[in-house]
Amino acid sequence: MTTPRKRAERPEGPRRPGGPRRPEGPKRPGLFPCFLTVDAVPPLVIGNAVILEAKIRLLLKFAPCVDLVTDLRPVSRLGADRRVRVLEDVPCGGSHDHIAGRPLVILDTADPALNAALSAVARAAGVPVNVPDNTTLSSAWLGSIVDRAPVLIAISTGGASPVLGQRLRARIESMLPAGFGRLATYLDRRRDDLQGLVPARRRAIQHRIVDGPAADHIISGDDAAADRQLASLILVNGGAKADSICGQMKIVDIGNGDVGLLSLRGVETIRNADLVVHETGTDAAIIDLARREADFATLPDDLPGAAVREPVGTIADMVVDALIKEQLVVLLLPHASPAMAMLVGRLAADGRTAAVIPAASPPDNIPPDNSSLDDIGTGRSGTGTMIRAAG
Repeated sequence: MTTPRKRAERPEGPRRPGGPRRPEGPKRPGLFPCFLTVDAVPPLVIGNAVILEAKIRLLLKFAPCVDLVTDLRPVSRLGADRRVRVLEDVPCGGSHDHIAGRPLVILDTADPALNAALSAVARAAGVPVNVPDNTTLSSAWLGSIVDRAPVLIAISTGGASPVLGQRLRARIESMLPAGFGRLATYLDRRRDDLQGLVPARRRAIQHRIVDGPAADHIISGDDAAADRQLASLILVNGGAKADSICGQMKIVDIGNGDVGLLSLRGVETIRNADLVVHETGTDAAIIDLARREADFATLPDDLPGAAVREPVGTIADMVVDALIKEQLVVLLLPHASPAMAMLVGRLAADGRTAAVIPAASPPDNIPPDNSSLDDIGTGRSGTGTMIRAAG
């Protein structure tokens, strides 16, 4: 009998040119991106390290005041800005009682033991703490920031490569003009004008404002020209020529379930959906394309034909209800899907219409963009540009 050969052990870590492999570093914690308010309670900076000067400058771009505890006397450049409030009688070693309730603490006392103790106090109090160049003691990271107020974009590598974050920031800054934040301000001011429209139509109009010529007017400060375009869009969306993505059903061909094979149009359709219908086992990367506010319905793919009828009927009712509310319903169509075919047939019998969006490279057995609901249910290919149910 032949003994199977064991696969060679993988060496640890990447190899440095001309040297031994470098051991893998500690596993980095999971990070959740969020933004903190720093205008009500001042953030606290503790320490004596020169690097804190840059951290204070960064904080003062967003916070009206920063509290500082330092052993440096005179305070030197750390407290040179008049918006920095130095706690004169508090040494770094006695700053424990000043941590609770802060929105953020940044510290580097140049004493590793004291840094660890102060970090532990902050964590116990539920206060985000950053210790520069020390991921072990940090529970918060200061990412690279693209500031197009009120639009803020923060980029973090979890402390793994600040230089990479800085390069990404530079690329994004080159893409966004200095007045880009005016778009957010304008849409916020016009919120009441859109309030009477159903959510899907509101989103459609805002997409057209952001992606169309109105954006150039807003960024350049010509709100009057943007207002004329907005009024025109509201009239079109409020009348018989209602926006094409509202109150309709679209079928996105996801092929074998690989998110990389989705067409750009398919990706955009999923992102705009109000209700997403998918089968059990659909790749999470595809489902995650949808908005967090969207509703989801899951078709079981492991039930026999008779047993699947009840969940299909329930989901069909959900689809009809969403269409009545003028929402966008998206069905994610995989290969060889009896349950999805049954749902499509049920909707076709009810007289519902939809458009099929093919994958980037659709296989021959997947209906193209001109198929009908009946065709998808039976495997035939149609001829219209809009899929139409028999009724």
